[in-house]
Amino acid sequence: FAVYNYLLDITTWNKSIRRGFIQVKITDYNGNTIESEMNNEASTFQQYKRVKILTGFYQDIEKISKISLTFSTKTLIGPKHKLRILQM
Repeated sequence: FAVYNYLLDITTWNKSIRRGFIQVKITDYNGNTIESEMNNEASTFQQYKRVKILTGFYQDIEKISKISLTFSTKTLIGPKHKLRILQM
């Protein structure tokens, strides 16, 4: 199976450090949506620090109309928080 990769640069706005996982969904102009394969390692997000995340998909979408991100702490210990994205 071919895997199509996208490199995301994310800058966050949270004052406190956040650790967790990013799930990416890409939608084309016909409404077809594909979901990324989740990375097994949690990323660390700090205020105004850029993080690069490599995401993989089993399909390629030529004309992207929408990208959505979901932040999850998954099985990490601690309360659930929001991740505020400043730039992507």
